[in-house]
Amino acid sequence: MSTTDTTRQATPLVFPSGAVVVLDADAPREEWHAIRRTGLGGSDLPAICGLNPYTSPLEVWLRKTGQPVPRREDPILDEAALMGHALEPITATRFTAITGLIAEPHPGTLRRPDMPHAIVNLDLTTEENSELGVVELKSRSSYALNDWLDDIPIDVQVQIQWQLAVTGWTFGYAAALIGGQRTLVHRLERDEQMIADLYAIADEFWGWVTTGQRPPVDGSHATGELLDRLHANPSERDVIADAAEVEKWLAIRAQAKEQAAAAENAITEADNHLKAIAGNGTDVYVRGELAYTWRPRKGQISWKSAALALDPDIDPEPYRGPSTRSLNICKENAA
Repeated sequence: MSTTDTTRQATPLVFPSGAVVVLDADAPREEWHAIRRTGLGGSDLPAICGLNPYTSPLEVWLRKTGQPVPRREDPILDEAALMGHALEPITATRFTAITGLIAEPHPGTLRRPDMPHAIVNLDLTTEENSELGVVELKSRSSYALNDWLDDIPIDVQVQIQWQLAVTGWTFGYAAALIGGQRTLVHRLERDEQMIADLYAIADEFWGWVTTGQRPPVDGSHATGELLDRLHANPSERDVIADAAEVEKWLAIRAQAKEQAAAAENAITEADNHLKAIAGNGTDVYVRGELAYTWRPRKGQISWKSAALALDPDIDPEPYRGPSTRSLNICKENAA
């Protein structure tokens, strides 16, 4: 990305972390790919944290250990990546127009000498009140608008915090071009607790890389799709496996399917009750607020306004449909 005199950064790049440039920004692409295999970059951290829907921890491990990874045949994703790269100069221009801050190109690949597997390639650098910060550029479809309206999505937060961990800087920005026509910019402060967690995650993961120990299989769709590609052409028929391990996962799968069926039945029963309450009406109100809308011809209930009417003190009884087990739904904070 070229710069102009109006955006030239006067402050030399200084990295409080002691990071050093180990590969120039204009280095050949093959050298860039080679050095990426020697550490964990900003885009690797969301993946190994399970936050990337397209790249699994297992795929990152295979690449870092130099093993072949079957290519994903998806022209739509390929073009999205191509266009995202092509739109970066436009997003950078909008970042400067919106914030009034300079936008300088990245210096190259950075590495922390005290943590050699911590590397990063910044999109841009900026300066605010004589302090340096990072700028991450994103291009997203219009479907992602709600994810960006109020804050930076968690996967991009992880990416920026890793950049701050490597540089030692205290703030960063994310600029997202949404649907090719709207740019949203958010500022992010350095989060020492998150960075400490990322250090621990990266250390553990890099230990698997250096020892050649395969990381645990997780429950992401990205891992499932990768395993499908890895084993698309089976060469063996019979596999003798550990009985306890196989039975454990078969039991987990059976229980999950039973819970999913119970959840589906619970949703259907709740919908039926709400349809019966609505009767010949379409908009149902409680305490003066719209609770839900039912359009019988479409057979669908709209829940867009339901959250406004729900009483936080209501504790619904567990659904006790065909399943004899109570339904437990647990959420884990991905961060």
